[in-house]
Amino acid sequence: MSLSTNLKELLISKGATEVGFANLKEIENVPSDMPNGISILIKLSKEAIKSIDVKGKKEYLKEYDNSYPILDELALKGEEFLKNKGYKAYALTKERVSVPDNKITLIPFKTVATRSGLGWIGKSALFITPKYGSAVRLITILTNAPLDFNKPITTSLCGMCRICQDNCPADAITGLTWNPKLERNDLFEYKKCLNVLGELAENEFHNPNVKVCSKCISVCPNTQRYTEK
Repeated sequence: MSLSTNLKELLISKGATEVGFANLKEIENVPSDMPNGISILIKLSKEAIKSIDVKGKKEYLKEYDNSYPILDELALKGEEFLKNKGYKAYALTKERVSVPDNKITLIPFKTVATRSGLGWIGKSALFITPKYGSAVRLITILTNAPLDFNKPITTSLCGMCRICQDNCPADAITGLTWNPKLERNDLFEYKKCLNVLGELAENEFHNPNVKVCSKCISVCPNTQRYTEK
């Protein structure tokens, strides 16, 4: 079996839902000595996604928080595997990634995931997969290991759908259809979203640190096909 197959099987055996491999040479901020990317995806449970529309969103918040150590562990397992094979590898764990105030990281996980063929970016600026909709979380490993690259996805499958836009309480979704040349700010006005998140933190959670809406996740038809199966 190839290196990519062995790595994918390892990560899935440890809890990954899907794994993809990408050539990132053309992606800004990717180090030249580790131009290849591994995108690791885990699905969120149907129960957690359904709780988004319930006041308090307890199941969703709990699972979202719990996904960080799961993703970090998977990425570190992949890093260890590749290093043991003699390659450079660097897992972009929560501790290692600097997240600025605008929440746009230097190497967006969603970009690596589209280049890995796992899905596309929706009008909501969420990452969307055919099987799980936007009920997913992502993490990335950078490496110089020779990988069997997946075919990048460069076209949105959202079509004329505007359900996320129509249901956004912040009116933050512009309605543009994603393509790889667009920036997140072309699709989604983060400051508008942040204002509504602040209101929810005060009125629903009574905690300024809990800024969660996620309506765009629960109303997405791709997500609903997953949760209603």
